[in-house]
Amino acid sequence: MSLLSELKPDDTRPQITGYTDKKQDYLSEYEAEESKKLLREYTQKKNETILDLTLNQIIENSVNRIAEFSNDFAYQLYEVDLEFKLHEENESFYTNLRKYILAFTLYLGKNDNLLYFGILLVMISIILYFFNISSTNDQLPRN
Repeated sequence: MSLLSELKPDDTRPQITGYTDKKQDYLSEYEAEESKKLLREYTQKKNETILDLTLNQIIENSVNRIAEFSNDFAYQLYEVDLEFKLHEENESFYTNLRKYILAFTLYLGKNDNLLYFGILLVMISIILYFFNISSTNDQLPRN
């Protein structure tokens, strides 16, 4: 099971490194078939998307992301802070702003946080829309 095309043993030029399974020779037929079967199942496994979830699961995941936001964001901010300390940049308003923006973008990049953040923004916009409708003072003209 080599990703490289034919390797010639007498070729003195440097070769492009690739994956060659050196243990393949020592496996029995059963073990080789089992490993191929596991690899095939893994590649054919369907990844779960938001469309596969029920509305209950989507809401539950959204609430969990909101509840865990402070811990996850603090962890990302800590990682960014350590990275900035390696570069020994001076502490200023813009440096801190860059740290927070970078930590927030890293947080959104993990798992499905961006998706659930978008769902949260849609829910907030719907709530604000209903408040706007209910608080209008348009009265009918009096005759």
